[in-house]
Amino acid sequence: MLEQETHEQKSLLGEGVTEVEIGFGDGEHLIRRAAEHPDITFIGIEKKSTRAAVVAATVERKHLDNIRIVQACAHEAFRDLLPASSIARIYALFPDPWPKRKHVMYRLFSSEYLRLMNNRLQHGGKALIVTDSEQYYHWILKQTTSTGFEVENGTIPPQYNTRFERKWVDQNQQSFYRILLTKHLHVDV
Repeated sequence: MLEQETHEQKSLLGEGVTEVEIGFGDGEHLIRRAAEHPDITFIGIEKKSTRAAVVAATVERKHLDNIRIVQACAHEAFRDLLPASSIARIYALFPDPWPKRKHVMYRLFSSEYLRLMNNRLQHGGKALIVTDSEQYYHWILKQTTSTGFEVENGTIPPQYNTRFERKWVDQNQQSFYRILLTKHLHVDV
């Protein structure tokens, strides 16, 4: 059963196609996509308030009316602000891999969270995750079982020109791990 949209959700989503970027950092990718696609509504979710505030100011200065900034934990934002089957595409470029074993519980792309993402994506919607961490890449792949996604994965060259991608390229990393999830079965949460 689809959730009823609240007034807050409707104003966040706008009309038509909606894409979400999780952990947008300095907002480079988010701002570029929004400028290239003024007909799409972009929602940027960032946990760190200082980053969210800086990007919100840039969005306002550039008069990008198709970007909504949400300063929140991605799990809470997806659970509380985004209705089922409302998103066309999700991006997560270089999310924090929380590499220490004692910090694994903080990793975002658990099976539970992937099922929530599935629920919020439209049928055929896609979620792109790119990471520099091979360990995190393999961990995410293990989480995809029974999440309603078809999984495409492999390595890619640098192509997003974000601060973290440039950081790793400067340290001679020439390929990154890519996971593309395509919703083929709807998951109720």
